[in-house]
Amino acid sequence: MTAALTGGGLFVLLVVLPVVIGRWRGVSPRVAAGAYLVDLVGWGLLPAVWLACLGGTVGLWLAGVRVAGGGCLMGFSKGEWQLAGYLPAVGAFGVLVWHGVRLAVTARRCELRGVALAGSARLGVSGGGSVWVVPSAQPAAFAGGLWRSRAVVTSAVLAPLDEVERRAVCEHEAAHVRLGHPRVLVAGGAVAAAYGWLSPVGRAWDGLRRELEAAADDEAVGVVGRAAVISALARVALLAGGAPTAAVSGRGTVAFGDVEHLRYRIARLEDGGAVRAAPTALVGSTAALVVSVMAWSACVLAGADATTVGVVACGSAIAAVGLRPTWAWGLRIVGR
Repeated sequence: MTAALTGGGLFVLLVVLPVVIGRWRGVSPRVAAGAYLVDLVGWGLLPAVWLACLGGTVGLWLAGVRVAGGGCLMGFSKGEWQLAGYLPAVGAFGVLVWHGVRLAVTARRCELRGVALAGSARLGVSGGGSVWVVPSAQPAAFAGGLWRSRAVVTSAVLAPLDEVERRAVCEHEAAHVRLGHPRVLVAGGAVAAAYGWLSPVGRAWDGLRRELEAAADDEAVGVVGRAAVISALARVALLAGGAPTAAVSGRGTVAFGDVEHLRYRIARLEDGGAVRAAPTALVGSTAALVVSVMAWSACVLAGADATTVGVVACGSAIAAVGLRPTWAWGLRIVGR
């Protein structure tokens, strides 16, 4: 019964979290992105865990072992029947891993290297980062790559812009690399590719991409000012006409040129882009609650006591992923 209640409560929280984020204005884009990512992590793990719980319990019943209270019991000491019951969960998790590998390969192919790298110019930006300018008649601006993420802008994008607008575009793309967004997209995109047909998953994936862009906008605003970022956004959008502005999405396509996202970003900047403490704290607290329930579930569904040490260990692992969009640290190899 405890396992069923815990699983049901987690399901409700995963459905509600994207709605909570979307209802409040003034939420920090970094915190909102982190909350959306936590939600996606939950949806990525929940089907496999439920199938493991169901399969393991059925396996025990077939082996003649009765679970107290009719709840869920997972473990590896009850024989081949229980292990066989885990096969559907392995299949579900395998699908998720397959999508993750596929997107990781796509991100790896987006890395600028070889002849393209040799023929590009490297421009320095604030914070010690850099942007690579590729000579091309095709307008494009994105942060791509996996192990060696780089910010890339084509000369076709920069040519029509004035100096401050060029700097705004470069600061924006460099912020994506500094904040680790290419890898965050691979993680979130894997879940979206596997379970994007579920409305809450689609909402969380759309929100994650939107807030990552808003977070990069805020980084650029801090360097060149709000007016320059708005002007650059509008001009690049008109110039690109829907051209790619990001490296990877949940279905293997590039989608940051989304018209609704651009409208949201421009409207947010025109309103001042102010971050309010109350809604940000509410969203952050809700995400922390989801992380706690996920950690508790991991202990309960594993048939172990939900000790403080166990919950903290599980919660720390999940929170480390969810917090990634909120901080600007990265391995030095990323900035090369």
